[in-house]
Amino acid sequence: MSTTLTIRNLAAPVKHRLRVCAASHGRSMEAEAREILTLALEGAQVAPPELVSEMRKRLAAIRGTWKTHSGGKSSGEIMRELRSDG
Repeated sequence: MSTTLTIRNLAAPVKHRLRVCAASHGRSMEAEAREILTLALEGAQVAPPELVSEMRKRLAAIRGTWKTHSGGKSSGEIMRELRSDG
């Protein structure tokens, strides 16, 4: 099965490093990118649904605590306030 992936707006330094790595391994940039993606994702594991659910519950509890102690302000609002004081 063949799939085409186009990567746009790759920063010049990243593209350069990819080209150098590819050359050092005697591969094309495409083959190097394929190898990097394969190695990065081979060991990637998806969390079980029960763990995801528990993590969401804990995050919701933290958000509730945050809202209580921040006077109902969002983290973005607090950061804007802090930046304007500087």
